[in-house]
This record gives sequence, structure tokens and C-alpha cells, in this order.
Amino acid sequence: MVDLSLRGQYAEAERLLRVSRPADARDICFRILETFPRHVATYGLLGQAMARLGRRDEAINLFYRVLAADPESALAHVGLGAAHERRSQLSEALWHYHLACDLAPGDVEARQGYLRVRGLSEGEVPRRVPLSRAALARAYARGRLYDLAVWEYRGLLGEEPRRYDLRVGLAEALWRGKAGAEAADVCQSLLTELPNCLKATLILGQEWLGTDRDAYGRALLQRAQALDPDNSAAQDLFGSRSPLPPRAARLPFREEDAPPLDLDYLLDDADAAEAADAADAADDADAAAPPRLDRIMAEARSAPPRPKRRPSAGGRAAGERRTGEPPAGEPPSGQPSAGEAPADEPAATREPQSAAPPRAAWEAMSLIDVQRQYVAEHPEDAQARLDLAQRLRDDGSLYEAIAQYRWLVENDVLLLPQAIDDLEFLNRMYPRTPELHELLTEARFRESRGPSNPA
Repeated sequence: MVDLSLRGQYAEAERLLRVSRPADARDICFRILETFPRHVATYGLLGQAMARLGRRDEAINLFYRVLAADPESALAHVGLGAAHERRSQLSEALWHYHLACDLAPGDVEARQGYLRVRGLSEGEVPRRVPLSRAALARAYARGRLYDLAVWEYRGLLGEEPRRYDLRVGLAEALWRGKAGAEAADVCQSLLTELPNCLKATLILGQEWLGTDRDAYGRALLQRAQALDPDNSAAQDLFGSRSPLPPRAARLPFREEDAPPLDLDYLLDDADAAEAADAADAADDADAAAPPRLDRIMAEARSAPPRPKRRPSAGGRAAGERRTGEPPAGEPPSGQPSAGEAPADEPAATREPQSAAPPRAAWEAMSLIDVQRQYVAEHPEDAQARLDLAQRLRDDGSLYEAIAQYRWLVENDVLLLPQAIDDLEFLNRMYPRTPELHELLTEARFRESRGPSNPA
């Protein structure tokens, strides 16, 4: 099954970039942004894809857009460093690479880029990346020495007041050091210049919750969730105290996301025609039928025929066919097949039935019957249950479909989102069905609990 979660699609775009398929990665990024147009991390991946496709101007714009929301993005600085390096703008490239090294000391691409550009600009490649004061401040913050980190950040900002990454680092160090009011002041100042700065939005929104600015705080947190729909940044920053719980944001389903149907109980028209020809031919022709078809037809021969209603009397010209009626040679759904007595005929008046040929036995079973039989024999096959539920839904068998959806809601987490989509559709079609409304409520509750906390 295609993983349509935001996290899954983002990981797939990352994988495609690693295996040198930037065009496919770009397409996934575009799809993510159709649903989550402000997702910051996706713009970073899209910038990488555009750079590898040779569209460097677009890539540079995307990286700066990322920095406007996340001034501490090492990925964006590496991308900008590479873009300036290709244009032989070595001083700009060196600056961006050095910032990336400060932000992510373990980033191999940032470190190699810095050493390479230093070698090009100075004629000699240094052995290591020098430790800057900004890197020292971040090291203090990672070591929970927040007072030292604040002191370093303030000193650096006195020299470079336009360094947004330092201001974000200062705000976080103040907040973690229990100086919430000072952190809020820094965040307010940042947001006047970078209104989409994610970390400043989160810290200020958290500080204002439960105060006389509670409504503004909630609006800021909603903005942060638009920038990071999974709330992963809030979880990293606040941990268990986060006002934004972890979410599993999902992309809408498309036709191309459906897996190919390769299930035992499904037959296409060609298989059915082949089965009919094989049944009418000589005895040795059965060996030519596909193995799975042989098994299903054997089950059909052993199954008792379902009673059918006698068609209403009504004359029509010979050879004339009503709208929706099957072609000649195929029994209509409301008419008994050859050798089968009408259901309402008294048993005493029925003639002894001769054994129906395999073709008649197969045609006596509808596709829903075959699916029902398969599910009865394979009760743990969740995908088969979902297919049966959807076919019952389309056939108008509402309560029978609800029974299958109930099993999926109670027993299968992976197919729960699809079951919820179907139940929401049915709830719109049958708005006054208490059983349906109750099941949909239970399904949404189970989804909110997540796979690790089943109800």
C-alpha cells in the first residue's frame, strides 16, 4: 500500500533524491504542497531537487524561503553554498557552508563544502573546520548551559544584529533557561521581520497561552501547525509539554495510489470467458484453465445455487433487450439459470434437476457471492473485507457493508483511514442511520489514538 502520510511521502522524496531521481522527488514535493502549501521542510527538499535539475535560480529562491521560516536550516545553507560555489562566488559560498557547519557539526556535505571552497579561495585545504563563537554558543545550549549560551549569543548579536539564526538560538536558550518573558520579547522582535519564523511562533504562542493574550497565542500555534502539519518541531521543542500534540497528517487518496488488484477471488472478463470456453470444451480442456480459476470454479460447483425471483411477466419482441440487461447467452440477474427452478414454484411441481454444467454453476454465483465465500474462508484478510464492504456499499447493501466496516475498524489499523473515508461518504448518503454514525465516531476515535494506543 502507498504510504500517504506526510512523513511517508517526505521520506520517499528524500529517498528519490539519494538515488538521483530529482524529477520524481520534485513531483512528490509538488503533491505535498498541494495539500500542505506552507510545509517548510518540503520547500527545502524541493530546492534540492530543483538544484539537481539545473534550475538554480528557483532553487535559491526556495532555500531563502526556507530560511525565512527556519533560519537554523543547515540544509538550506548547504544548498545556497553549493549554488554560489557553482557560480564561482566563493566568499558567499564559504559563508553559507560555515553557517551550515555551525548549525549541524556532523553534516558531511557542509563540512566537505567548506573545506573545498577554502581550498579554492586560499590555495590550501585546511584539515578541519574552525570552531566559531556561534558554534560554541550552540554547544553550550546543547549541553544545557543556557546562561553561557545566552551570554555568547548576546555578544555575537552585538556584532551581527542581522543574524536571524543567532536571534532564534537566543530565544530558545532564554526559554529553556526559564526566562520566558525575555524569550517572548526576542520572538516578537523576530516575528516583525520574519512573520513565518516557526520556532519564534511556537515559543511566543506557548508563552501567551492562558494569559490575557490567549487568543493570539492560539492563532500563533495554528500558524505553526500550518508550517509543520505533523507538529514535529513542537514536539522537539516542548516535548511532553507541547500544546500541539503529534499528528499523522495525510495526503488525499488518488486513483494512481490504488494498488493493482491481484486477489484470488477477482476475475477479469478474459478469465471468465476462458473459463466458459474451457467448460464447454472437451474434458481435457480443463487443464488449460488458470489454477486459481479451477479452484474457484470447483467451489462454485459445490456451492448450492441461490434462489432467484421469477421475472415479472411482460411481453417484448424476440431479440429485444432491455437497458442494463446482459447480452444473449448470459442469464439476467433476476432470472434462474438453466436447470434451476424458480424460487416461488411449489416443490411438488418441480422437475428433477440435472447436474448443471460448470458454466451454469459459475454464472449462478455473483461476484459478491464469491467475495463473501472468500472472506468466510479467509476471515483475517483485511483487504478482502474492504473490497467486499465497498462492493456491498455500491450495491446498496448498507447494513451488510456496515458489518464488514465494523470488523475493519475493530481489527485493522492500516486500512482504518480508508474505512473512515468510506464511512464518511456513507454518512453523507445516509445521514439518519444511527449504526453508521456510531461506527464512524468509533473509527475516528481509534484513529486519534494512533496505532500504538489501540482502544
